[in-house]
Amino acid sequence: MNIKDFKKIFNRDKTSYKNDFGHILVVAGSYNMPGAGVLCANAAITSGAGLVTFAFPQSAYTGVCANIKSEIMLLPLEEKNNSLTENAHNKILDFIKERKISTIAVGCGTGLKEKIFIRNLIFEIIKNFDIFVTIDADGLNSLEKIQKNHTIKEFKNSKAKIIITPHPKEFERISGYEYKNDKNYRKEITKTFAENNNIICVLKGHKTVVSDGKDIYVNNTGNPGMATAGSGDVLTGIISAVVCNKEKNLLKKVSAAVYMHGLAGDFAAEEKTQTCMTASDIILNLPKAVKEVEELKS
Repeated sequence: MNIKDFKKIFNRDKTSYKNDFGHILVVAGSYNMPGAGVLCANAAITSGAGLVTFAFPQSAYTGVCANIKSEIMLLPLEEKNNSLTENAHNKILDFIKERKISTIAVGCGTGLKEKIFIRNLIFEIIKNFDIFVTIDADGLNSLEKIQKNHTIKEFKNSKAKIIITPHPKEFERISGYEYKNDKNYRKEITKTFAENNNIICVLKGHKTVVSDGKDIYVNNTGNPGMATAGSGDVLTGIISAVVCNKEKNLLKKVSAAVYMHGLAGDFAAEEKTQTCMTASDIILNLPKAVKEVEELKS
Protein backbone atom coordinates (compact mmCIF):
# COMPACT_ATOMS: atom_id res chain seq x y z
CA MET A 1 0.00 0.00 0.00
CA ASN A 2 1.42 3.38 -1.05
CA ILE A 3 1.29 5.96 1.75
CA LYS A 4 0.58 8.64 -0.86
CA ASP A 5 -2.87 7.05 -1.09
CA PHE A 6 -3.46 8.15 2.50
CA LYS A 7 -3.41 11.78 1.39
CA LYS A 8 -6.84 11.46 -0.23
CA ILE A 9 -8.38 10.20 3.00
CA PHE A 10 -7.76 13.53 4.75
CA ASN A 11 -9.01 15.76 1.91
CA ARG A 12 -12.27 17.63 2.63
CA ASP A 13 -14.81 19.00 0.19
CA LYS A 14 -15.57 22.71 0.42
CA THR A 15 -19.22 21.93 1.13
CA SER A 16 -18.48 19.57 4.04
CA TYR A 17 -20.27 19.79 7.38
CA LYS A 18 -19.75 17.90 10.62
CA ASN A 19 -22.16 15.03 9.89
CA ASP A 20 -20.01 14.10 6.89
CA PHE A 21 -17.29 13.00 9.30
CA GLY A 22 -19.29 10.78 11.58
CA HIS A 23 -20.58 10.69 15.13
CA ILE A 24 -18.37 8.48 17.30
CA LEU A 25 -19.53 6.94 20.55
CA VAL A 26 -16.66 6.06 22.86
CA VAL A 27 -17.69 3.52 25.52
CA ALA A 28 -14.71 3.44 27.83
CA GLY A 29 -13.16 4.34 31.14
CA SER A 30 -13.92 3.46 34.74
CA TYR A 31 -13.55 5.02 38.19
CA ASN A 32 -9.92 3.82 38.40
CA MET A 33 -9.06 4.45 34.74
CA PRO A 34 -10.98 7.50 33.47
CA GLY A 35 -7.98 8.59 31.44
CA ALA A 36 -8.15 5.69 28.99
CA GLY A 37 -11.51 6.82 27.64
CA VAL A 38 -10.47 10.47 27.76
CA LEU A 39 -7.43 9.74 25.59
CA CYS A 40 -9.55 7.77 23.12
CA ALA A 41 -12.21 10.47 22.85
CA ASN A 42 -9.67 13.31 22.64
CA ALA A 43 -7.78 11.46 19.89
CA ALA A 44 -10.99 10.90 17.94
CA ILE A 45 -12.03 14.56 17.91
CA THR A 46 -8.46 15.61 17.05
CA SER A 47 -8.35 13.12 14.16
CA GLY A 48 -11.24 14.70 12.30
CA ALA A 49 -14.43 13.23 13.75
CA GLY A 50 -17.48 15.42 13.23
CA LEU A 51 -18.95 14.62 16.64
CA VAL A 52 -17.75 12.58 19.61
CA THR A 53 -19.79 11.42 22.61
CA PHE A 54 -18.07 9.75 25.54
CA ALA A 55 -20.12 7.20 27.53
CA PHE A 56 -18.60 6.27 30.90
CA PRO A 57 -19.59 5.13 34.42
CA GLN A 58 -21.02 8.10 36.31
CA SER A 59 -18.59 7.52 39.19
CA ALA A 60 -15.76 8.62 36.86
CA TYR A 61 -17.36 11.99 36.15
CA THR A 62 -14.83 14.10 38.06
CA GLY A 63 -11.84 12.31 36.52
CA VAL A 64 -13.31 12.62 33.04
CA CYS A 65 -14.09 16.33 33.30
CA ALA A 66 -10.56 17.13 34.46
CA ASN A 67 -9.02 16.41 31.04
CA ILE A 68 -11.70 15.91 28.40
CA LYS A 69 -11.76 18.35 25.47
CA SER A 70 -14.65 20.79 25.65
CA GLU A 71 -15.86 19.78 22.17
CA ILE A 72 -16.78 16.28 23.38
CA MET A 73 -20.28 15.45 24.62
CA LEU A 74 -20.71 13.33 27.74
CA LEU A 75 -23.04 10.41 28.44
CA PRO A 76 -22.67 9.31 32.08
CA LEU A 77 -23.97 5.78 32.69
CA GLU A 78 -25.97 4.53 35.66
CA GLU A 79 -24.26 2.32 38.24
CA LYS A 80 -25.50 0.21 41.11
CA ASN A 81 -23.19 -1.41 43.66
CA ASN A 82 -20.24 -0.09 41.62
CA SER A 83 -21.32 -1.89 38.43
CA LEU A 84 -23.05 -0.68 35.29
CA THR A 85 -26.76 -1.47 35.16
CA GLU A 86 -29.17 -2.82 32.56
CA ASN A 87 -30.40 0.75 32.19
CA ALA A 88 -26.87 1.75 31.18
CA HIS A 89 -26.86 -1.03 28.58
CA ASN A 90 -30.19 0.12 27.15
CA LYS A 91 -29.15 3.76 27.25
CA ILE A 92 -26.16 3.00 25.01
CA LEU A 93 -28.23 0.99 22.50
CA ASP A 94 -30.93 3.67 22.36
CA PHE A 95 -28.32 6.38 21.88
CA ILE A 96 -26.73 4.49 18.95
CA LYS A 97 -30.10 4.26 17.22
CA GLU A 98 -31.45 7.72 18.00
CA ARG A 99 -28.27 9.66 17.28
CA LYS A 100 -27.32 7.60 14.20
CA ILE A 101 -23.89 6.74 15.51
CA SER A 102 -21.29 5.96 12.81
CA THR A 103 -18.63 4.28 14.92
CA ILE A 104 -18.34 2.69 18.35
CA ALA A 105 -15.00 2.58 20.15
CA VAL A 106 -15.31 0.19 23.07
CA GLY A 107 -13.13 -1.23 25.83
CA CYS A 108 -10.43 1.29 26.69
CA GLY A 109 -10.00 1.17 30.47
CA THR A 110 -13.41 -0.35 31.23
CA GLY A 111 -11.80 -2.81 33.64
CA LEU A 112 -12.32 -6.54 34.13
CA LYS A 113 -15.09 -5.86 36.65
CA GLU A 114 -17.34 -4.93 33.72
CA LYS A 115 -16.26 -7.90 31.59
CA ILE A 116 -19.74 -9.42 31.19
CA PHE A 117 -21.39 -6.03 30.61
CA ILE A 118 -18.90 -5.12 27.86
CA ARG A 119 -19.08 -8.55 26.21
CA ASN A 120 -22.89 -8.47 26.09
CA LEU A 121 -22.83 -4.91 24.80
CA ILE A 122 -20.38 -5.76 22.00
CA PHE A 123 -22.43 -8.76 20.90
CA GLU A 124 -25.67 -6.77 20.94
CA ILE A 125 -24.14 -3.96 18.88
CA ILE A 126 -22.52 -6.13 16.23
CA LYS A 127 -25.67 -8.23 15.88
CA ASN A 128 -28.01 -5.30 15.30
CA PHE A 129 -26.12 -2.32 13.86
CA ASP A 130 -24.39 -1.92 10.50
CA ILE A 131 -21.70 0.45 11.77
CA PHE A 132 -17.97 0.46 12.47
CA VAL A 133 -16.97 -1.09 15.80
CA THR A 134 -13.40 -0.75 17.09
CA ILE A 135 -12.62 -3.08 20.00
CA ASP A 136 -9.55 -2.57 22.17
CA ALA A 137 -8.08 -3.37 25.60
CA ASP A 138 -10.68 -4.63 28.08
CA GLY A 139 -13.14 -4.96 25.23
CA LEU A 140 -10.83 -7.65 23.87
CA ASN A 141 -10.22 -9.09 27.32
CA SER A 142 -13.98 -9.51 27.74
CA LEU A 143 -13.92 -11.91 24.77
CA GLU A 144 -11.20 -14.16 26.21
CA LYS A 145 -11.83 -17.89 25.63
CA ILE A 146 -14.91 -17.16 23.48
CA GLN A 147 -13.26 -18.35 20.25
CA LYS A 148 -13.36 -21.93 19.03
CA ASN A 149 -10.94 -23.11 16.36
CA HIS A 150 -9.61 -19.52 16.15
CA THR A 151 -13.10 -18.25 15.30
CA ILE A 152 -15.55 -16.09 17.20
CA LYS A 153 -18.98 -16.98 15.82
CA GLU A 154 -20.48 -13.64 16.82
CA PHE A 155 -17.88 -11.91 14.63
CA LYS A 156 -18.65 -14.18 11.71
CA ASN A 157 -22.37 -13.41 11.94
CA SER A 158 -21.92 -9.69 12.54
CA LYS A 159 -23.75 -6.88 10.77
CA ALA A 160 -21.04 -4.46 11.90
CA LYS A 161 -17.65 -3.77 10.37
CA ILE A 162 -15.34 -4.89 13.17
CA ILE A 163 -11.79 -3.71 13.83
CA ILE A 164 -9.76 -5.20 16.68
CA THR A 165 -6.51 -3.69 17.97
CA PRO A 166 -4.74 -6.26 20.18
CA HIS A 167 -1.20 -6.21 21.48
CA PRO A 168 0.51 -9.65 21.33
CA LYS A 169 -0.81 -11.00 24.65
CA GLU A 170 -4.34 -9.82 23.90
CA PHE A 171 -4.06 -11.43 20.48
CA GLU A 172 -3.10 -14.76 22.03
CA ARG A 173 -6.07 -14.64 24.38
CA ILE A 174 -8.66 -13.64 21.81
CA SER A 175 -7.42 -15.75 18.88
CA GLY A 176 -6.12 -18.94 20.47
CA TYR A 177 -2.90 -18.67 18.46
CA GLU A 178 0.48 -18.81 20.16
CA TYR A 179 2.31 -15.57 19.48
CA LYS A 180 5.83 -15.66 18.02
CA ASN A 181 7.88 -12.52 17.45
CA ASP A 182 8.70 -13.36 13.85
CA LYS A 183 7.70 -10.91 11.11
CA ASN A 184 6.43 -13.53 8.66
CA TYR A 185 4.51 -15.39 11.36
CA ARG A 186 2.96 -12.11 12.58
CA LYS A 187 1.69 -11.39 9.09
CA GLU A 188 0.41 -14.95 8.64
CA ILE A 189 -1.59 -15.16 11.87
CA THR A 190 -2.98 -11.63 11.53
CA LYS A 191 -4.24 -12.35 8.02
CA THR A 192 -5.60 -15.79 8.96
CA PHE A 193 -7.48 -14.58 12.04
CA ALA A 194 -8.92 -11.63 10.13
CA GLU A 195 -10.06 -13.95 7.33
CA ASN A 196 -11.58 -16.52 9.71
CA ASN A 197 -13.61 -13.86 11.49
CA ASN A 198 -14.47 -11.38 8.72
CA ILE A 199 -12.79 -8.51 10.57
CA ILE A 200 -9.85 -6.16 10.29
CA CYS A 201 -7.10 -7.09 12.73
CA VAL A 202 -4.47 -4.59 13.85
CA LEU A 203 -1.71 -6.57 15.57
CA LYS A 204 0.24 -3.91 17.44
CA GLY A 205 3.97 -3.84 18.07
CA HIS A 206 7.13 -3.02 16.16
CA LYS A 207 5.95 -2.74 12.54
CA THR A 208 2.26 -3.13 13.36
CA VAL A 209 0.46 -5.51 10.98
CA VAL A 210 -2.98 -4.70 9.59
CA SER A 211 -5.06 -7.17 7.58
CA ASP A 212 -8.62 -7.67 6.38
CA GLY A 213 -7.97 -11.34 5.65
CA LYS A 214 -7.10 -10.64 2.01
CA ASP A 215 -4.41 -7.99 1.99
CA ILE A 216 -1.75 -6.98 4.50
CA TYR A 217 -0.27 -3.62 5.45
CA VAL A 218 2.92 -3.45 7.56
CA ASN A 219 3.43 -0.07 9.20
CA ASN A 220 6.82 1.64 9.25
CA THR A 221 6.17 4.60 11.55
CA GLY A 222 6.41 4.66 15.33
CA ASN A 223 9.14 4.15 17.93
CA PRO A 224 9.77 2.47 21.31
CA GLY A 225 8.67 5.62 23.16
CA MET A 226 5.11 4.70 22.20
CA ALA A 227 5.31 1.68 24.52
CA THR A 228 3.63 3.75 27.20
CA ALA A 229 0.30 3.84 29.00
CA GLY A 230 -2.54 5.13 26.84
CA SER A 231 -0.85 4.85 23.46
CA GLY A 232 -3.26 2.12 22.39
CA ASP A 233 -6.25 4.18 23.57
CA VAL A 234 -5.07 7.00 21.30
CA LEU A 235 -4.82 4.60 18.36
CA THR A 236 -8.39 3.40 18.95
CA GLY A 237 -9.61 6.99 18.86
CA ILE A 238 -7.72 7.76 15.65
CA ILE A 239 -9.03 4.64 13.90
CA SER A 240 -12.59 5.41 14.97
CA ALA A 241 -12.38 8.87 13.41
CA VAL A 242 -10.60 7.93 10.21
CA VAL A 243 -12.98 5.07 9.30
CA CYS A 244 -15.83 7.60 9.10
CA ASN A 245 -14.17 9.12 6.03
CA LYS A 246 -15.87 8.64 2.65
CA GLU A 247 -13.00 6.50 1.30
CA LYS A 248 -14.55 3.09 0.60
CA ASN A 249 -11.53 0.85 1.23
CA LEU A 250 -11.70 0.08 4.96
CA LEU A 251 -8.26 -1.55 5.09
CA LYS A 252 -6.75 1.58 3.59
CA LYS A 253 -8.48 3.78 6.16
CA VAL A 254 -7.39 1.67 9.12
CA SER A 255 -3.85 1.48 7.75
CA ALA A 256 -3.79 5.26 7.34
CA ALA A 257 -4.86 5.65 10.97
CA VAL A 258 -2.08 3.32 12.13
CA TYR A 259 0.42 5.26 10.01
CA MET A 260 -0.77 8.61 11.45
CA HIS A 261 -0.55 7.27 15.01
CA GLY A 262 3.05 6.19 14.48
CA LEU A 263 4.02 9.39 12.69
CA ALA A 264 2.56 11.55 15.47
CA GLY A 265 4.50 9.35 17.91
CA ASP A 266 7.70 9.99 15.98
CA PHE A 267 7.14 13.74 16.15
CA ALA A 268 6.40 13.44 19.89
CA ALA A 269 9.67 11.57 20.42
CA GLU A 270 11.60 14.26 18.55
CA GLU A 271 10.15 16.88 20.87
CA LYS A 272 10.04 15.05 24.21
CA THR A 273 12.43 12.08 23.66
CA GLN A 274 11.33 8.45 23.58
CA THR A 275 11.86 8.19 27.32
CA CYS A 276 9.78 11.20 28.35
CA MET A 277 6.96 11.25 25.78
CA THR A 278 3.43 10.29 26.83
CA ALA A 279 0.28 9.25 25.02
CA SER A 280 -1.06 12.79 25.33
CA ASP A 281 1.98 13.98 23.36
CA ILE A 282 0.90 11.75 20.48
CA ILE A 283 -2.46 13.55 20.34
CA LEU A 284 -0.74 16.95 20.45
CA ASN A 285 1.36 15.96 17.42
CA LEU A 286 -1.51 14.66 15.28
CA PRO A 287 -1.96 17.99 13.44
CA LYS A 288 1.71 17.95 12.44
CA ALA A 289 1.38 14.35 11.21
CA VAL A 290 -1.76 15.09 9.19
CA LYS A 291 -0.11 18.15 7.65
CA GLU A 292 2.88 16.09 6.53
CA VAL A 293 0.61 13.55 4.83
CA GLU A 294 -1.50 16.29 3.21
CA GLU A 295 1.67 17.75 1.70
CA LEU A 296 2.88 14.50 0.15
CA LYS A 297 3.30 14.77 -3.62
CA SER A 298 0.93 12.46 -5.51
